[in-house]
Amino acid sequence: MSTKPRHDWFQSDTDVVLTILKRGVPLEDCKVTISDDNHLTVNQLEDVLFDGELFGQVTSEDVTVKCTPAKIEIRLPKSARFSRWNSLLSDGQGIAASAPTSSPIESIPSTTPISNVKKNWDAIEKQAVKDEEEEKLEGDAAVNKMFQQIYANATDDVRRAMMKSYSESNGTVLSTNWNEISKKKTETQPPACMEFKKYEK
Repeated sequence: MSTKPRHDWFQSDTDVVLTILKRGVPLEDCKVTISDDNHLTVNQLEDVLFDGELFGQVTSEDVTVKCTPAKIEIRLPKSARFSRWNSLLSDGQGIAASAPTSSPIESIPSTTPISNVKKNWDAIEKQAVKDEEEEKLEGDAAVNKMFQQIYANATDDVRRAMMKSYSESNGTVLSTNWNEISKKKTETQPPACMEFKKYEK
């Protein structure tokens, strides 16, 4: 006997949506049956994919079925609108899941169960960038951040000037003038009252 595929479900004020996680089921091979005693059976040809007595009554003539490459989605209109199911099945199987009561079912993509809704990573990234830009830094951290911003927004010539002057001067000079820096080596220029010495092994 084949193992039944996993399933998921959610509810709104008006509908219960059952998602069966079975890949590649053609719509013509999927058969959904609801008996008078509220027993739901979903078959793929002779294989039983789902079987159980639903927690509440549904309007069987309005049931819709959608098959995608990854799953089967069955929308079950509640007979008693604005009622809440405590579980998917009458025996308590299936934890209670619901869409916010203030949001109609249409606001949730029919192919995406609530448990699989993806985070908006673009918005999260933009917020992180904004937080980083607004972060208040002090001392060397603030100076480094300023130089990073200058480098990030600079032209290729400015970047070359910054890299050449900084590396040749042992970190004591940072110039953005490529016309000047490109013509000669940038000498080390230690701060006043300090002397530069090479490290000797």
